[in-house]
Amino acid sequence: MLMESSGASKTLGRTFGYLLLANQPKTLDEIATDLMFSKATASLTIRQGLLMHIFEKLSIPGERKARYLANTQSWIKASLEKAGAMQLWAQVIDLGLSTVPAQNRESRENLTVLKDYFSFINWYLADLTVQYERWTKGAIDEASEKP
Repeated sequence: MLMESSGASKTLGRTFGYLLLANQPKTLDEIATDLMFSKATASLTIRQGLLMHIFEKLSIPGERKARYLANTQSWIKASLEKAGAMQLWAQVIDLGLSTVPAQNRESRENLTVLKDYFSFINWYLADLTVQYERWTKGAIDEASEKP
């Protein structure tokens, strides 16, 4: 349901959850059977997930059928890309502030509020990659104080 509320299909969310919890990569037939999808729905869903890079396709030597698994690294990459998008928003807002006349106070105030927000987000996320690396190495944990 979380995937669906984020704009994806319910079948994509169910398939991602299934593959995330699977103890081994699954074939298209296994996905369709276990999730009670038609093979066409399973195929379409897998194609969508592959395009979004949330699924990974494996070819196993000696097997004709491809197998699929959840690509957890895609979430990390997507989060870092979202952080990068915040910097682009800040640039667009700066451009807007440079073009809006000083007498247009309401527009300037709206842009200034957003500029302040994006400046804060960019400052806060500036070392996201470094902090995540520290987290995965056990150098920080949930009990640690945030910067």
